[in-house]
Amino acid sequence: MIVKTPLQKKRSGKQSRRAGKGRNGRSPSAKHHVYGRRKKNGSGRKGLSLPKVEPWKIIVGAVGLGILGVLYLNHVFATQKLLGEVQQLQREYNQARRAHADYRLTYDRLVGPSEIYKKAKEHGFINGGPADKVIEVKRNP
Repeated sequence: MIVKTPLQKKRSGKQSRRAGKGRNGRSPSAKHHVYGRRKKNGSGRKGLSLPKVEPWKIIVGAVGLGILGVLYLNHVFATQKLLGEVQQLQREYNQARRAHADYRLTYDRLVGPSEIYKKAKEHGFINGGPADKVIEVKRNP
C-alpha cells in the first residue's frame, strides 16, 4: 500500500529503463564492445583535492630553491666579510683619532701660556704685570 503525504514532493518523469539496452546504453546486439567505464568529471571525490603535480615540476622547483639558497648564503657570507672590513676600518680610525688627540695635547703643551712664560723667563724677560698701563708717545713738531 502506498501512502502519499502532503509533505512529499511529486516526482516528475518516469524512472524506467528502455527495453533492450545494456549497461552502456547500447543494445546487446551491437557489434562494438566497450571495455571499462568512462570517468565522469566531479564524481568520486568530494571536497577539495590537490592539483596533480608532475615530477619535472618538482625537480625544477627544488633546483630553483637550491639556487636561491646558494645565492642567499653567498649574500650572507659577503655581508659578514664586509662587516669585518668595516670594523677593521673603525678600529684604524679610532686609533688614528687617539694618536691625533695625543699629538694635539703635546702641541698645546708646547705652545701654551705656561711654556711661553717659562721660555721668556729663561731668555731674561721679566713679567710686565697686567696691561693696565697707558703708554704715551710724544710727537715732535
